[in-house]
Amino acid sequence: MAEDEGDQEIANRVERRRGPSTYTLSFGGIIAVAGLVASGVATYNTVQNDIATLKRGELYQERTNERLDEELKSVRAEQRETMKEFNDKLDRIIEKWARGRKA
Repeated sequence: MAEDEGDQEIANRVERRRGPSTYTLSFGGIIAVAGLVASGVATYNTVQNDIATLKRGELYQERTNERLDEELKSVRAEQRETMKEFNDKLDRIIEKWARGRKA
């Protein structure tokens, strides 16, 4: 019977060795965690780049709006001057026409 117990003990040891070892699981876990960390870092970098791009776009839009405001002010001033000149010429034409009709 001692031999049967010894054979059974050897068989149990062999069965235990067939499964994955603790080393294999921990190495696989390390690889998985490293992959997750790398993915997180890549996502963080992408988000930071997107935020920086949005800020640059916002700054560009602000500068564009300032430039357009200045151009609009200039165009409005030119338009006022042109309308003033037009009204002055129109007044002179009306005065000449009214004088011509009276005579």
